[in-house]
Amino acid sequence: MTPNYHYPRSVIKLALCLLLALLPRPGFCNETELQTLLGRIRQNASAEFHYQEIRQLELASSPWQGEGSMLSGADGSLIKLQLQPTRVIMAIAEGHMYYWDPEQQQRHTAPLGQSGQGSELITVFVAILQGHADDLKSSYDFIPEQHGKRWTLRLTPKPEPGNEDAPTIEISGDEDERKQHVLIRQADGESTEYRLIKTAEGQPLDEAIRRLLREAIGD
Repeated sequence: MTPNYHYPRSVIKLALCLLLALLPRPGFCNETELQTLLGRIRQNASAEFHYQEIRQLELASSPWQGEGSMLSGADGSLIKLQLQPTRVIMAIAEGHMYYWDPEQQQRHTAPLGQSGQGSELITVFVAILQGHADDLKSSYDFIPEQHGKRWTLRLTPKPEPGNEDAPTIEISGDEDERKQHVLIRQADGESTEYRLIKTAEGQPLDEAIRRLLREAIGD
């Protein structure tokens, strides 16, 4: 482990996307109900999602696209298994970030608190995943909306010093609770979009999560 390792900017953005991808379906419109929503966000069982990812990059002439699976553990761990265009694993578990690209033979490991500029943001999204609403009040405003069968939850960074580079996040869906859409807009104009479909949930996924985590760590 390299204590002061700074992840590439693209890896930090991927981590933020991963943590957001697991939000359950909201349907609340006032402050009391919003707090109820945030209290229910924590994953109570392991879950697997098929995802399609579209990244709009500042210097790219066309969007980058990827596809694969995301697996969320009941303990707050998360695995992103990219299968297209190449196989790559990124994992977040027990306060660490792990990245493994077998094709390029690149492996990175670092504590979340030592992941460079994105460290504070990653901490925020871990709090979202784990349902620690009180940890978010100082940095983000939450705006839920319901229009018929469609719902949207917007996370907007508060206009305070230190939040200049924080992204704006929009999570949306409809009555089909298996499907969600996540859009992350960076302050620099780049964006990442995820289209998610839950494909499985429950304890049988725990072994797959452990196996992929071991591969990402290098055990």
